Amino acid sequence: MTIGLIDLDTGNLASLKSAMIKLNIKFKVCKKKFDFEKIDKIIMPGVGAFKDLYKRVIDTGIDKILLEKVEKKQSILGICVGFQVLFSSSSEHGYSKGLNILDGSFQNFSEIKKEIPIPHVGWNECVYNKKNNLFYDIKNKSDYYFTHSYFLNNCNENYIISKTKYHLDFVSSINYENIYGVQFHPEKSQLNGLKIIKNFCERC
Repeated sequence: MTIGLIDLDTGNLASLKSAMIKLNIKFKVCKKKFDFEKIDKIIMPGVGAFKDLYKRVIDTGIDKILLEKVEKKQSILGICVGFQVLFSSSSEHGYSKGLNILDGSFQNFSEIKKEIPIPHVGWNECVYNKKNNLFYDIKNKSDYYFTHSYFLNNCNENYIISKTKYHLDFVSSINYENIYGVQFHPEKSQLNGLKIIKNFCERC
């Protein structure tokens, strides 16, 4: 099995590659269409602004590749902004549409409560809504590393597999069919994060 790591020149690819090497999981960095040949699953990391990442996905044609992979039921894991852009829209730097693979929008924490400090940075726990292979053999309320100012809103409750409390309970991970997403950074979350990546690659 080979995992494709999408390289859009914005993601935290070095840490993710390091995690894959530690786990001894075969991977391939994917930037162009032919890179995705003979890839079994895809991970899309993301660091930075929603609108910028979305533009890069469109400009490179990776949006079409992702839609093809979804139709073929190949598993996809989005990380942080790579998770956010799978949804319909975000209010970051003004309205921006997303890939609309899943229904849901992202809002700044301050849009809900002005006094919430942003960004939400550091270690925080995920509380599971249901059993899911992404969290296989990981204790409930385990900690992961977060750094973000926007959270998922107007999301189908059936997607949600964990929530995290930061002044309010926000969605920290989702799963719909073959699509997975996490708001935290598993590649920066030490042993629990490595288990998340391993579980996605081997069980999801």
